[in-house]
Amino acid sequence: MTTPNIPARNRYGADEESLTDWLMLHKREVTWAVVALAIIVGGVWFYERSQSIKAQRAEAAYFQARQSAAAGNLPLAVSDLQKVANRYEGTSAGTQAALTLAQMLYDQKKFKDGLAVLKKAEAKASGDFRPSIHVLEAAGYEEQKDLTTAAEQYKLAAEATRFPADKAEYQASAARDYMTASKADQARAIWTALAKDDTGPVSAEARVRLGELDARPVKI
Repeated sequence: MTTPNIPARNRYGADEESLTDWLMLHKREVTWAVVALAIIVGGVWFYERSQSIKAQRAEAAYFQARQSAAAGNLPLAVSDLQKVANRYEGTSAGTQAALTLAQMLYDQKKFKDGLAVLKKAEAKASGDFRPSIHVLEAAGYEEQKDLTTAAEQYKLAAEATRFPADKAEYQASAARDYMTASKADQARAIWTALAKDDTGPVSAEARVRLGELDARPVKI
């Protein structure tokens, strides 16, 4: 006797019934899973929304601080920038406020204060701002005649940047400070690497600087 064929819709119906039965048996677990998913989705949306609002407020506060500086009210500008840098630390506007504040402090010869602002901002700054922070830190150390530390900051800037031309320029700045600080070995290592790149923006200077190092009298 030939086994009768089961209509396709019956098989599908059986599958649907099986799924329905499974959902009924695991109703509680399914409910909790849906609730958990809703909480996660809602939490992500709320976080992104709050971050967007925070960034907008930071931009507005930074613009206001810049307005104070443009009007020539430096004490108010410094105060406003400090507030923005602290309140909105880690945001683009907060980091920009810290960079602007540090430069203003440098202009007043307050290099230690400027460096303190940059060090604080550095901890939470996004990657795009790190090269600028390290370069400005290097400038502060240079003003204090701490050229070895300045060179280290330039090297950090070179490591942080995404642009090859900037990387070479920062490395060259580090090498110059090492030379001035009489750190010939450190300077030579950087210039040697830069001289190998014939198409680099500082390759010609690197070869000249290596010649200068070779011409220097050896200390005994």
